[in-house]
Formats: sequence, structure tokens, C-alpha cells
Amino acid sequence: MKTVLVLVAAAGVVFAGSPQQDFDTLLDAVYSADAESFQNCISTESNGLIEMMMMIKLQPEDAVAQISTELDVEITAEQLSAWNSTDFIEAILASPTFAAELPPRQNVVVSGFETQGDSTTVFFNITGLPQPFELLMVKEGETWKLDQSVIQAEF
Repeated sequence: MKTVLVLVAAAGVVFAGSPQQDFDTLLDAVYSADAESFQNCISTESNGLIEMMMMIKLQPEDAVAQISTELDVEITAEQLSAWNSTDFIEAILASPTFAAELPPRQNVVVSGFETQGDSTTVFFNITGLPQPFELLMVKEGETWKLDQSVIQAEF
């Protein structure tokens, strides 16, 4: 559930120059299982971290069982060996397990954000859950993107 909340939060962070708009773009990418759009919503460091995680291709037999179980999707060592980082993200976003944990998109509502320099914390609520959530984003160019610390914490 934690991974889902982080990715949901991350999805709503990318807003055409504002944290709220960029967050919504991120959420839209998550809910549509659009791996390429999602990658555009995460920081350069986050993408680099995912690329490093793709080192699992060096031992695909060991990773296949774990990934198949966690995502509830059968994959083969050959498929895993051929994956790039976009394929890996797509497998996560499109997995039944991930989708089952997502709250309805309309239930994720940004309640505010605090910006300090090139970083911002987006605060959001999920209908039916009492506590607010927060997600760290960093500015790259004119866009707010999911900070690598969020991706690192999940993996």
C-alpha cells in the first residue's frame, strides 16, 4: 500500500509549472499506467535510480520469482533480461496488485504545498483515510518532479 500511495502522490505532483498541476500529471500517468509519462514526472536522479535497479537483469532467475509474486504477473527471465527502465515501470503500473491498491483517482485531492527553493512538499488527502499524506518534489527546469528519495524509499 505504501508503494501505491507514493506513486499516487507522485503522479499528482507534475502541474505545468506548479506543484499541484505537476502532481496531477503524475497521478494521471499512474492511473493510466503510462510508464513514459510517469518517467517524465520523476526527477533525473529517480530515473537513474531505476536504471540502477535494472541491474537485476544480471541475475534474472533470482529476480523473476520475486517480481512475479509481488506484481501478480508471470514474467520470464528472458522477458526481464530484455526490459529497459520504462518496461519495468510499466510492469509495476499495469500490475493487478498495484491497480487493486489504488484508491479511485477522484479521491486523491491536493490540500496544499510548501515550497522552499527548488523543492516542495505536496500535501494531499485520500477520501476515507483520516491522515493527510505528503510527497517531496524537486524542480527541474519549469516542472516539479518526484524526488529520488521517494523512489529510493520504495525500492
